[in-house]
Order: sequence, then structure tokens, then C-alpha cells
Amino acid sequence: MVVGETSTVKRGATMGLVALFYYTLIILLVSIMTSAMCLSTFLVTHRKYLGFACIGFLFYFFDVALVFLDDFTVNSTGTMPESVYFIGSQVASIVTGCGLFTAFWLMVCDALDEQRRALQIAPAVVFVIASLAVYAFMPSGNTHLFVFYGMRTLYLLWIMVYIAVRYMGRSDALRERMWRHRIGYAGVLVLGAAVLIENILFLFYIDPVLVESGAVPFFPERNFAENALMLWMAAFIGASCYKLLSIHFVKPPAEAEGRVGAFINAGLAGYAQHYGLSARETEVLRMVLEGKDNQNIAGELSLAASTVKVHVHNILKKTAQANRQELMRDFRKMS
Repeated sequence: MVVGETSTVKRGATMGLVALFYYTLIILLVSIMTSAMCLSTFLVTHRKYLGFACIGFLFYFFDVALVFLDDFTVNSTGTMPESVYFIGSQVASIVTGCGLFTAFWLMVCDALDEQRRALQIAPAVVFVIASLAVYAFMPSGNTHLFVFYGMRTLYLLWIMVYIAVRYMGRSDALRERMWRHRIGYAGVLVLGAAVLIENILFLFYIDPVLVESGAVPFFPERNFAENALMLWMAAFIGASCYKLLSIHFVKPPAEAEGRVGAFINAGLAGYAQHYGLSARETEVLRMVLEGKDNQNIAGELSLAASTVKVHVHNILKKTAQANRQELMRDFRKMS
């Protein structure tokens, strides 16, 4: 009976490891595919925040890959870790963590038009210095691990607080634009809290003996809430990339005109308010965004071509854009 039970436990453990292997491969695959999609959309639209998102998911790919490195190192040496909560490659984890969250922080800065260079750089510097201090000077143990990986949670919290502060600012146009992403923000907030709760439970409240026995499913270096958080962000950003690529498609199907019109309608009022455009300038802007030249705009609005030219000049001046192409690019970014 004992031998049979032992064999059953071993088979269960093996199946669990195989399932974990494929689970980790899925996370890696989603990360690299999302990174590639963000890169493709960035090359088409030239939106910087998508470039930062591409870099962020690329860093997460390597962050998850560190798990395989540590597993391989432990298995190849045959040396068991001192603690069931063993976490290796902490210096490499600082690099990938900093790259991951700094990329998403810069993505938020670009999306919300944050231009202060010191504010863009400061969170990354604080994260690296604090993480290195914990790694070098704090005694090893569960508290060490909690504080070390808690730096990531603090970085995420900083980003969430910054977004909330900007939302409560005076710009109605910015508030309206941010409100359209409220579901994504709420999901990040909930899953970020789940990451913290999972770390607290496994490091301070669950008996390591239960983990070692297999009674509680836990795997070092794998925070499932963090994986869920990244999958949520991948889905949210992936949907945004799909919409943008549909709008910028070179030869769109007939129904694409409706999508382009809906995109312009959704962002036109906020964009006009942000730059202080008059009602007539807003009408002209709409037609410029639709790709119409001055002559066509003059005919549709019953204006002289010279008058339309003046309106276009004023729009470019108020938005600080050099030409129509840059104006369209700025509108897409702001919308």
C-alpha cells in the first residue's frame, strides 16, 4: 500500500511538472507574440507607447525564461535549495523587472503626454537602487523575498496612482480619453492586488511542509496572479493593436470607412477642446482627417478655397504640427 501510494504521488508530481512546463510555454508564447504585435503596430502608426509596450513584453519574456534557467541550474547540479521558496537569479530579476515596469511606465507617460524627463527616469532609478539594497543588505529569508519582489508591486502602484492623479486633473478632454480605458485600468488594479495577496499567503501564512508534500500547489518563482496580470494587459493592448491596424489597413474593406468615421467621431471633440479649436476649425479638421483636400472641403462647406486654407493653417498652428500627415499622426496618438 505504501509503495502504491508513493508511486501515485510520483506520477501526480510528474504530471504536475509537465502541466507547469506547458503552462510556462504558453506564457512565453503570449509574451513574445504580443511584443511582435506591438512592434508591427508601432511601425505602422509610429505611436511611441506601442514601442514601449513591445519592449515591456520582451522583458517579461526573459523574466519568465529565468524560471527555466533556475530550474535547469538546480536540476543539473543536483543540489536542493535551502528553502522551498527558493528564488534564484535575483540580479537578473532586477534587470528584467526594471525593464518590464519602466517600459510600461514610459508607455503611460507617452499616452498621457508626460514630458518631464526627471519624472520619466526617477521611478526606474528608485526601483534599481531599492532592489539592490534589499538584495545586498537584507538577511535572507521569506521577508527578504517578500520585500525584494514587493518592489515590483510598488512600481505598479506608483503607475496606478499617477494615472488616478492625472484622471482627477483639470483637463476634461484627457479625462474623457482615459475613461474609455477604465476596464483595462480596473483589471490591472485588481490583479495587481492579487499579486500582493499571493506573495503574502505563500511567504507568511502557508506552512512550507504543506508545499513540500504537494498538498498546496505552489511553484517557486511562479506568481500566477502576475501571469494573469500580464495576460490581461496582453489582451487589452492586443485588442488596441488590432483596431489600429484595421484603421491603417492599406486597402480596407468597404465597412472600414465606418470604423474610420467612428474613430474620428470618438476623438474629435476631445482633440478640438484640447487645442482650443473653433467650431468651424473642427469641421475642417474632420474633413482633413478623412483625407480630403482644400478644394473638396471648400465645396462641401460652401467656402472659398482661400478660407479653407486659412482654417487649415490655423489648425496646424494651434496643434503645433508642420503638415497634414503630422496632424493626422498627432490626432491618432491623442485619440
